[in-house]
Amino acid sequence: MGLRKSKSKTLRTIFIKYILSLGIFIMLLIIVNYLLFGVASIGVYPANYSERIIQKNLDELKNSPKVTMDLLTPMCRFGVYSEGGDYLYGNFSDKDIDANLETYNQRKYSIGSSYYITSIAREEGILIISYPLKMQFTSPRLRRTLPNAELTITFIFFFQLLILIILWSNRFAKRINNQLKILLNAVEKIEEQDLNFDIGTSNVEDIDIVLQGVDKMKNSLKIALEKQWLLEKQKREQISALAHDVKTPLTIVKGNVGLLKETEMTEEQKRYCDYIGESSMRIETYLQNLQAITKEEVDNSKSNEIIYIRTLITSLRKQGEALGKIKDIHIICNTDIQGDLYIRGYQYELERALMNIITNAVDFSPNNSTITINGSIDDSQLILQVIDQGEGFSNKMLKYGKEQFFMGNESRTKSGHHGLGLYIANTIIIKYNGELLLSNDKNGGGLVMVKIPIFQEMISQR
Repeated sequence: MGLRKSKSKTLRTIFIKYILSLGIFIMLLIIVNYLLFGVASIGVYPANYSERIIQKNLDELKNSPKVTMDLLTPMCRFGVYSEGGDYLYGNFSDKDIDANLETYNQRKYSIGSSYYITSIAREEGILIISYPLKMQFTSPRLRRTLPNAELTITFIFFFQLLILIILWSNRFAKRINNQLKILLNAVEKIEEQDLNFDIGTSNVEDIDIVLQGVDKMKNSLKIALEKQWLLEKQKREQISALAHDVKTPLTIVKGNVGLLKETEMTEEQKRYCDYIGESSMRIETYLQNLQAITKEEVDNSKSNEIIYIRTLITSLRKQGEALGKIKDIHIICNTDIQGDLYIRGYQYELERALMNIITNAVDFSPNNSTITINGSIDDSQLILQVIDQGEGFSNKMLKYGKEQFFMGNESRTKSGHHGLGLYIANTIIIKYNGELLLSNDKNGGGLVMVKIPIFQEMISQR
């Protein structure tokens, strides 16, 4: 990553600059409003405007034959009273006529809640004038709608202040966001696993520090992924080569089984040869699938095969019997499934998952024991139970038994187990929207239950 740009600044510097510039603009806003409304009085009358007009026209107000509004401001109200206190004329309302008699009697100035009241002696009587003590709009319509110009101007100022803060904050946020986009783009590139790009730099030192950290993380991740990809490639090549090499001894086994069948054998020996032949065929199929997986050439069309449930259970029973012969374990298969119910998927894949469960039961069952496979249909689900007569599952096994590489007993590694059987079975069963449950039978052995949704459509042809 290149050196940081010389003109870059810290977030603290940018924020202080933002606060100072905002303060300057607020001061300018106050000055402009003061000049407009306070000094130039654009659109408003000053608070002492009526008083100035009265002082200017004082002689005429005393000596003119009749007082008119031409001598006063539009905000003024007046009334002329006789020496005896009778109201002669003016624009006072009935309420104002009586209220201003006190001013007439006292012959002095007085201040009301919002109006200043004064009296002027004339030859024929007393002139009483009331006028506002606050700013007023020059427009009659605005005066009627907004009688308090000072409060309105205050609201206008705060509204202007709010707009200023929002606009200036947006400008500040936009500037920061533009710099953060560099960081966001880098994160998006890494998320897309595109690690061949230049991080770049920003104009903010704090963001540059984060970018440097992201750049180091990107380079470390790139190195780690390249190593992982290389190891995966080597692993796939080794597995593919191993699967190819296994075919040679497997072919020899199949050839010798064929030769054995041509000799004179007992029925039991023939049955054993059939077991070997069927298992060899399955091993060959598994090897083909393994090679396809390592070459990423899995045939997805097989994932929609029709798997007949009765055929599946029959196959599991035969494989289980062949497997159980090693330890003289008897396989009992109880099913009450009628009709051609089926599951859609890949038969060898599903059989592999279920055979992992049966194999696990055989491995941990004592010699000359029994394994029971129960099959039934309940609520549109295939329910399979595999019950052995072993020691059952420990509490830890019941909780973690389906996790990868978990082994309930360390001795299992010595017998060739690596904690993958139930994990693989559970992974495949979940793929079929099913569920694998571990428990212990009431008689003490282990119990594995599998639930898989089925199709209830009846198929007449196979």
